[in-house]
Amino acid sequence: MGNISDITVYQIENMQHAIGFDKSRVTGIKHRVMHCYRNYFCTDKDDKNWLDLVERGLARMGIPDKNGIVYFGLTGEGFKFLANLCGLERMYEID
Repeated sequence: MGNISDITVYQIENMQHAIGFDKSRVTGIKHRVMHCYRNYFCTDKDDKNWLDLVERGLARMGIPDKNGIVYFGLTGEGFKFLANLCGLERMYEID
């Protein structure tokens, strides 16, 4: 597992896409918060970028289907990392 500063822009963009990041969904001025309406990213089970995030504890991996397609999602640590990076106090996952 590498240093957290080694995470690439591409990985960060994939993490943002997984949760549906949109600046218009950020509320608050002093306490900036985003309510995430999803937490999944569908890709190949061998996606090196997502497997790296899983190894770092920022993402989790579902069970691949027979074609090797799998859903990845952010962990609590992944949400904290992304919130800090985006200047937010918190990100909430809407069930």
